[in-house]
Order: sequence, then structure tokens, then C-alpha cells
Amino acid sequence: MSSLQQSAPEIASAIASTHALPDLAKAVPLITQSRSRAPRVLHAITPSRMAGAETFLSRLLRRSLPDQVVNHCVSSRSRANGEMLAANMPFDRIGIGGKGNLLAVHRLGCAARRFSADILHSHLSSASWWCGWLEKLGGPPSVGHVHGFTSAIWHRRQSHLIACSAAVKKDLIEKGIAGDGITVMHYPVDPNDQRPSRSPADVRAKFGVGIDAPVVGTFAHLSLKKGYRELIQAAYLVLQTLPKAQFWCFGDGPLRPELEQTARELGIADRFKLWGFRRDVPDLMRAIEVMCLPSHREPFGLVYVEAALAEKPVIACDAGGAPEIISHGETGLLIPPPPENVTPLADAIFTLLDNRAQAAAMGRLGREQALDRFAWPAYLARLADLYERVRDKVA
Repeated sequence: MSSLQQSAPEIASAIASTHALPDLAKAVPLITQSRSRAPRVLHAITPSRMAGAETFLSRLLRRSLPDQVVNHCVSSRSRANGEMLAANMPFDRIGIGGKGNLLAVHRLGCAARRFSADILHSHLSSASWWCGWLEKLGGPPSVGHVHGFTSAIWHRRQSHLIACSAAVKKDLIEKGIAGDGITVMHYPVDPNDQRPSRSPADVRAKFGVGIDAPVVGTFAHLSLKKGYRELIQAAYLVLQTLPKAQFWCFGDGPLRPELEQTARELGIADRFKLWGFRRDVPDLMRAIEVMCLPSHREPFGLVYVEAALAEKPVIACDAGGAPEIISHGETGLLIPPPPENVTPLADAIFTLLDNRAQAAAMGRLGREQALDRFAWPAYLARLADLYERVRDKVA
């Protein structure tokens, strides 16, 4: 049992004893407002870097219609805030970070009072942890958005959960969360968010690569679970047969020094390139031929949908949420997760680079499916309905 589970009564006692909490009940009263108006939703996020959850929320806040939902957002103090601002995401900074931060509930409650929130919508574990405690102590009901494979501890006090994939819902059920309290909602993507500003030829010229060179692109945090160790070994095998191919990796993370050293040792540093974090993803995505992200178990894989909208075939591991996005043999190729998947990964990359017409056809079909399955209007309507159901449940 987790120490946080064991200490839950102590945490509740400590929260209740803070000087700020006597005002909590009146600061965040239970919902009694008219159901004739749109729900007021306070989003809370505790980011560490600009990743899928942050990208999704920035897009959601720009698109929600005020006649359906009135949104506001608070974020913990984080170095990721600069990137969220760059993504045109409005929010208030308040000190809600950290799972031992006993003032987080009070600060969150004050924010909910200022906004007259009907519902809290949490993103990432610390935000969900504190939204659940606020709900338990008399605050608004909370919806926990589960963006990855995480502990169920953070969500046990929340009214309802949104899972970004069926794989994530299954994981939560296996950890003891009731299935009827979880709704699966795949991330939506707008083609306008993926509109390039430069031609593929211009991008390739900037990177010193000809328009005919086969290029494989990867867009993800440089961490072990994203499959970079397998990718670099597979790239080495592919380059033995296709020496003019290029592998472009976009993102930063703790694995970068190791990958740079491995590329030098394998003699492929001139063709396996680490470009760091970039904001011009639509331009870069259009300039590659194949998008390959062999994550060991991706919860959803927003970048898989973004690649499909750019008409790029996708290679991924047959695990997590990837099979819910990629149709094997039709819009991309799914390979076994590790261990022993370097050769299948190399084979998949070689297959698509060596059959460009087939790869292009997969990309076109991928875009058609993405436009049909991951559209914003349907998502927003489902989300508004979920908010209403949660609000009505506590009325």
C-alpha cells in the first residue's frame, strides 16, 4: 500500500487544520445555480513540461464555446508555463504543485470561488489529487482527465474520470476504479493546428537534406519509455541498406547524451540527428516521409494523429493506445513492444522507405480516418454533455 494511501486520514486532518480552511465551505459552496446556464468549469493543471496534456488543454481552451461551457484555468508554478503561454493558453499561476503541499486545497478553493466554478476539471496527477480533496471537503465535483498510465490513488475522490484511450480506462479498472465512472474520449485534432508555413523543400534545405532523401521523423520527449534505444539500433540496421536515409528526432530529455554517444559509436551521427525541442512541428512533419515513435506503451499518442493529418504513415508499438489510432497495414505499421523488437522495427521502417507509393497511400488514408474520428465539434459536444451529467448528479 502506498504511503499516501496510508496517510490519507492524516492528510485530511492536516488540511482541515490549516488556518484557511474554515472558509472553505462558503468559499466553494455546493452547486445550487440554475441549470439553464452553461456550466462554469475551472481547469487545474500541474505541468512539468509541454507535452500531450498541456497541448490538448491549450487547444481545448481556445475552442470551447461559451454557450456550452465557460472555462478558466489555473496552473502550478512551472517552467512549462512559458511554453503554455507561447501556445496562447491563458491561465492564472497559483501554488498547487506537489502532493505534500497542504495549502494547495485552500488556493484551489479560493480560485474556484473567484470563478464561481460549478465543476473542477483536473489535468495531471497533482492537480487531480488536490481537486479530489477539495471535492471531498465540500467543494465542486471534479472530473479527472487521465492523460497517461498513472496511479489510481490520485483520482479516487473524484466524481468522474475521462480516459484518453480505452487502454488507459482498462488500466484504471485493473487498479480498482469502477468502469462506469470512466468515459473514454480520444484527443481531437484540428487540421488548422497542423497547417505548415514552409514547404517541405524549404525545411529540408534548411537542414541540408535533398528533397529525395528518405527521412524518418520522431517527435517526443527523449526518455527511455519512448523507445529511442530501440529506434537508434533499428536506424543503424536500416542505414546499412539505405545509407542516404535520415533520422530526425525532435524533443529534449534525459536520454539525449546517451543517444548522441551511441550515434557516434555506431558511426551514424551525421544521419541520426537530435534537433531538440521545436515549435514548428507542422512544417517538420510535412518534410518527413515516415513518422516513427516506438513508445513501449503510449497512453494515446497525440503525435500519431498529427502525423496522420499530415498524410504520414506511422510506425508504433502494438501496445497502449496506439492500436486505437493506427490501422495496421492500412495507415501504418504496428510492431511488437520490447524486448526483442529492434529487428521488427527496422523491417517496418525499411518497408515504408522502400515502398514510397505504399507509404504515401497509407498517409492519405490516415488523414481521411483522422478527420472522421478525431474532430473537435463532436468532442466538445460530448464533453459539454459530460459536464452537465456531473453537475446534475450533485444537484
